[in-house]
Amino acid sequence: MKVAIVGNGFAALSAAHAAEKLGVEVVQIGPKKFEYLPSITKVLSGRKSAEELEVVPKFRWEHVDALVKAVRETNSGVEIVLKDDKTITADYAVVATGASAWVPVEGAFPLYRVEHARKLKKELERLGGEATIAVVGTGLVGLEAAGELVWTREAGFTKYKVIMLEAAPVISPTLPCEKVRAVVPKLLKKHKVEYHLNAMVSKIKNGKVITKDGKEYDADLVVWAAGVKGPEVEIPCGEKDKRGFYLVDEHLRAKGCKRIYVTGDSSSGPSLKMAEEALRHGWYAILHIAGKKTSPYKPFLTKDNPFCFITFGPNDGISVMKRVVVPGRLAPIVKEILERIMIRWAREAKMRPPVPV
Repeated sequence: MKVAIVGNGFAALSAAHAAEKLGVEVVQIGPKKFEYLPSITKVLSGRKSAEELEVVPKFRWEHVDALVKAVRETNSGVEIVLKDDKTITADYAVVATGASAWVPVEGAFPLYRVEHARKLKKELERLGGEATIAVVGTGLVGLEAAGELVWTREAGFTKYKVIMLEAAPVISPTLPCEKVRAVVPKLLKKHKVEYHLNAMVSKIKNGKVITKDGKEYDADLVVWAAGVKGPEVEIPCGEKDKRGFYLVDEHLRAKGCKRIYVTGDSSSGPSLKMAEEALRHGWYAILHIAGKKTSPYKPFLTKDNPFCFITFGPNDGISVMKRVVVPGRLAPIVKEILERIMIRWAREAKMRPPVPV
C-alpha cells in the first residue's frame, strides 16, 4: 500500500511520521521547506527573521519538491497531478496543503504564509518608523500582528500608529471563546490601539482605507488578516463549502471521495483551524487508512473546548483554556516553548499530535 501526502505543513509531516511508524510506503509531494506559521507575525517586528521560520525536514521517505494541481480518484487508487502536468499514482492520498490567502480588496497585504510576512517586513522598512498601519481583522492573526507592531513602538524602535478594523459588530468574532471578547478591548486600550467595529473595508485608495458605509481611515500600509479561503488543489470528487474548504466525513475523507483524505486548514469541519488539530488530523488519516483506527475522528479543539494562546508582542497576550481566559505573559511564554518544540520536530521530521487521536 502506498499513500501520497500532499503538502509539507503540520498535518503532512504528522501523517508522514505516522506512516513511517506503521511501515506504510509514502511519497510526500510539496514544497521542500516547512513553514512555522504560528510565529509569522514576529517577522513584522523583527523578533524573528523569515528564514528562522523555514525548515527543511530530514525526509526519510520519498519526497517530490513540486506543487500539486489536482488529486483525483481512479478505478484502482489516486492520481496526483503536478503543476507541470506530470502525474504520481498511489493507493490513497492525504491532502494537507493548508489554506490560501484571501484578499478581496486591492492594495492590502495578506498575512498567512512566511513569504507574506517577508514582503510586509520589506514594506515596513521602506516606509520608515512613523507609519500608520491598518490591520483588517481582529482574529488571532490580526491581534498578533497588531501586537508585534505596537511592541516596536513601546520598545522605542518605531513610532507606529496602529488601527484595527473589524467588519463584524463585535470584536474578535472568530475567536473560539466568548469570554475573550470582554478581554480584547481592554488589551487594545492598554496598548493604545484604536479599533473600529462594523468597518467592512471596500476600497484602499490614496493612503486611505474606505469602508462600505463611506468612512475613511488614514493608512500607509494595510495588513489583511480577515480570513483565508480554501486550498488551490482541486479534488474533482470532493465537495467544498462557500469559502472553498473541502467538506470531510467522520473519517476525514473528502465528502464524495473514498480514497482522498483532507486535513488541517484545507478541510471544513468541527475542528478549530489550529496547528494541534492539524497534527491530529494527519496522524488519524494514516491510522484509518492502515486500518488501525476505525472509529470516527473526535476533534480535541472545538468551539466548546478551545485552547489557544494569543500573543500581543513578547510580554502580553491572552490565554484561552476551555472557559478560562488569562490575560498577561502566559501566552507568549507558552507560544515560545511550543515554537521551539515544533520547529525541532519539523527539522527532524518527527511531527506528532500532542493529544492522542
